[in-house]
Amino acid sequence: MILKYIAGPLIGAAIGYFTNFIAVKMLFHPKNEIKVFGHTLPFTPGAIPKGKSRLAKSVGNAVGNNLITREDIEKRLTSDELAEKIADMVLDRLSLPMNDIFAEITDMTEEDMEDKKEAVSKSIAKYIAEAVSQVDISGVIAEKAPGIIKARLNNPMIEMFLTDELLQSVLAPVGTEIQAYIGEHGEEFIAPYVAKKLSDSKEKTLADIIGGLGIDREQLKKAVIALYKKAVSGCAENLMNCIELSAIAEEKINGMSADELEELVMSVMKKELNTIVNLGGLIGFVLGLLNIFF
Repeated sequence: MILKYIAGPLIGAAIGYFTNFIAVKMLFHPKNEIKVFGHTLPFTPGAIPKGKSRLAKSVGNAVGNNLITREDIEKRLTSDELAEKIADMVLDRLSLPMNDIFAEITDMTEEDMEDKKEAVSKSIAKYIAEAVSQVDISGVIAEKAPGIIKARLNNPMIEMFLTDELLQSVLAPVGTEIQAYIGEHGEEFIAPYVAKKLSDSKEKTLADIIGGLGIDREQLKKAVIALYKKAVSGCAENLMNCIELSAIAEEKINGMSADELEELVMSVMKKELNTIVNLGGLIGFVLGLLNIFF
């Protein structure tokens, strides 16, 4: 007698449960289409593998146009918290020796850097020598030297013989020779000095150099944050166009195998799909129970 009453609800629960269970499984299975006598069986492959390209496009559009917008990216990138982290990272890099920074940027070996330093030293020395050679050294000596010599001697008797004209006539050719010598040999004298200065500065940091200008870390940090936020705000739209989040999401899903796609969906909706299966059993049980009384 009892079996008569419970059989209907139990059978209904079993039917509802397994029907929904099979329906959920058919979302992913079979993974590939099945052909019989050259004809594809209905519902093969499963709904999700069969509609993968459509699913990929829909998810891509949802991600790129609704979930993550340009405003979202700009807001996150220009947040005070991230901007401060970026600024601290920049300042940390500026605290490294210039030699290390240069090596990171150019990916050069120590030997390459020494060769480059020598070339830079010669180039700077040549520029300085050319600049000095443009100065009228002969004229400067002829104009300034007589007064300096007389001041040093401080002897009226000698000054009577060493007139300005006499000193200028003697010193002008000397100035000319000095200028010619600088033009010819100035580079070789200046280059070692420049090279030494470059060697002395390789252990210095950009932060030290900036600090020498009277700018402390906090002032520099504020300037970096302001520049960073301005740069991000100015290029956020172009950045989004270059990244193309919708295309990336679509490409990633299309590139997944059926197993990877199933794993992805189940990792997100396993609990909900199990609820649907259990709900099928519950509904079947209720309908079987109602069938007893009606």
